[in-house]
Amino acid sequence: MNPNTDLQLVPETLLKKRHDLDALQAQRAASALNRSISRKRISNSKFKTVKIVKPETILMQSRQCKKSAIRYNRVSKKGMQKRASNKSVVKNKVWDSVKEEEVDEKDVPEKKSEKEEDSDDDMEDSDNEAPKESDNRLQNIPYKANSIGATTVFAILIRPTIHTTPKPVKKTLSSLRLRRMHEGVFLPYNSVTRKMLHLVEPYVLYGVPSMETISDLVRRRGFCRVDGQRVPLADNNVIERELGELGLICVEDLVQVLSTASLDVIEGGGESGEAATFGKVAKFLWPFRLTARKSKFQRKMLDFKDGKLYGDQGEAMNGYIREML
Repeated sequence: MNPNTDLQLVPETLLKKRHDLDALQAQRAASALNRSISRKRISNSKFKTVKIVKPETILMQSRQCKKSAIRYNRVSKKGMQKRASNKSVVKNKVWDSVKEEEVDEKDVPEKKSEKEEDSDDDMEDSDNEAPKESDNRLQNIPYKANSIGATTVFAILIRPTIHTTPKPVKKTLSSLRLRRMHEGVFLPYNSVTRKMLHLVEPYVLYGVPSMETISDLVRRRGFCRVDGQRVPLADNNVIERELGELGLICVEDLVQVLSTASLDVIEGGGESGEAATFGKVAKFLWPFRLTARKSKFQRKMLDFKDGKLYGDQGEAMNGYIREML
C-alpha cells in the first residue's frame, strides 16, 4: 500500500496564501523592530527637548534668592519683631448656615441706617422677606487667627525648593521633615519650632488643626514608617506592633496624642522631649502627601492664584487642610 495515498491533498493556492501571510508577518515584525531602533536614535540624537530660559527669569530668581537670604539672616538675628504677635488674635468670619460655607466679607450686604430702614418700612412686606432671610442665615463666628497657646500645629510646604533657594532655608525645611511640595507634618508648637517656622514662613502654611481634621488626615492620608518603608495605615496591628510599648493600639489613640501634645515636648528640649510620646508618634507617621488647592488648569489658564497665603493661619487652617485632602 502506498503511504502517500493516505495524506490529505492541499490546494496550491491555499499553500501560496499561507506562504504570503507568513512572509507578511515577518516583514511587519522586522519593520516594527527597525522603527523602535530608529526612534531611540532620533530621541537620543536629534529631537532632545531644549528648555530656553529667558534672562529676565534668571534675574528674577537671583533677586528672590537674595531677598530670601536677607530675610532669613534678619529673622535669625532679630526675630520677627512686630510681624508676629505674642498674644492670641481673635477675628470673625461670616458663615452661611444654609450653604454651610464661609462667605467673603466683600459679598456681605452692608447694614442700612435708620433713615433707610424707615423708608423701607413703607414698601411691601413681600419685598422685605428676602433680605430678612439673608440676614438670619449669615452668622459671625469668632476664631483664633494665630497659633499662640496651641500645643500642636500642622505645617504644609506650599512653595517648591529649587536651586535658587538658600541653603539655610533648605536645611531648616529638611529638619522639619518638609522636603516635598504639598507635604504636611505635625509639629509640637514650642519656642524652638516657632522660631524655625518663622525662618521659613514664606515657604510654609501652618495652623492649629481640630481633632476632627486630625482624624480625617490620619484615616484618609495616613501612612506610617516601618523599616524605612512607607506603609499604609490599613490595619491597627501595625500600630500595636510598632507603638504597643507606649500603650497605643489603634488610630483613635494616635489622634488623641496628636491633638494634645505632651507637656515635656511643649516645655521642651533635651532627651525627655525626644523620648516623648508625641515625638515618637510624629516620627512613626510618614509626612502626609496632600493635593494642591488650585489645579494646574486653574493656575495657568484661569489665572487663579493663592496670592500671599502663607504663614500662621490659626484655626483657619482646618479649611485649607480640607481643601487639600
